[in-house]
Amino acid sequence: MGRGNMLGIGIIGTGWGARVQVPAFRSVGLEVTALAGSQAAKTAHIAGDLGVAWHTADWRALLERPDVAVVSIVTPPGLHRTMVAAALEAGKHVLCEKPTALDTAEAEAMLAAAAAHPAQFALIDHELRFLPALRHARDLIIQGDIGAVRHAEVQSINSSRSNPLRPWNWWSDAAQGGGVLGAIGSHLIDLLRYLLADEVASADGITRTFIAERPDSFGVLQPVTADDYVAATLRFVGGAAATITASVVAPYDEPNSATIYGASGALRFVGGRLLRSGGGEFVDITPVHRLSFPADIVGDFPQGTVYLGAALKAALGGDGAALAPAATFADGLAVQRVLDAIRAAS
Repeated sequence: MGRGNMLGIGIIGTGWGARVQVPAFRSVGLEVTALAGSQAAKTAHIAGDLGVAWHTADWRALLERPDVAVVSIVTPPGLHRTMVAAALEAGKHVLCEKPTALDTAEAEAMLAAAAAHPAQFALIDHELRFLPALRHARDLIIQGDIGAVRHAEVQSINSSRSNPLRPWNWWSDAAQGGGVLGAIGSHLIDLLRYLLADEVASADGITRTFIAERPDSFGVLQPVTADDYVAATLRFVGGAAATITASVVAPYDEPNSATIYGASGALRFVGGRLLRSGGGEFVDITPVHRLSFPADIVGDFPQGTVYLGAALKAALGGDGAALAPAATFADGLAVQRVLDAIRAAS
């Protein structure tokens, strides 16, 4: 396989995959060789704007291309299981968007499919794990820098869906895997598991749908069945407790934040910065970025995608350790179990 093929990525999805992954992956030297979307004309237009040479409305055709080494699946969760299985069978490495699946049973099937293809990597797109600040925070916690972790608070509060006139789409539909618990809650749960290097023993919580209807493409109001707010409490095997809060219907945006409270200190990640307190004021201990970003790559998740892209490139080049921080399908299953527990409690 030539160099171009070895570094080729095919993206299924014309939302986050096109808007963020294409420039992020290109910035570290990966080649986006193919783009698939559900609507032919829209996909052709986006591919033209991005300069992606090959595009299709048939995602299975993308799997047949020899210049695609990695398939990034950035579609509604209800499609993940089928697409992951097909991509693995086609001999491709897989990066799958979160949440992993619609439920635990699907996530178990996806993990089994990945286990049947051990020569290919199969990852969940929890890109925050690759940010230097969060990798440093994990190291400090494991080293006992803040003492035994007692509790943590993580939140993501924004206004992205606060306008009731924002059109109905799959995100509004629980049957397709829509909702803030899956979209954002999965990231927050995985981040806590990563930082604490521990597993969730039990979970409780509530979800709410504050905007009950949205207009479809014809202006007809359709019921919203997916949640736009979640508050949950987690208990970890090691004894730590945590709360997560996520909303997409706040009146304004707040920076994502995670604070880990230990017996002798605390760490806080907020606004892309890592802060440490030994009992007094928080002090900035953010590591210097070792990568540069395109001008339009701003914020935790897009910048984390650049670092993930660099790790993918290194792994494709033979560096087996490059993807060590990545969320595997086993991690995806663990998070899915927590999501299901919160939904059951709610």
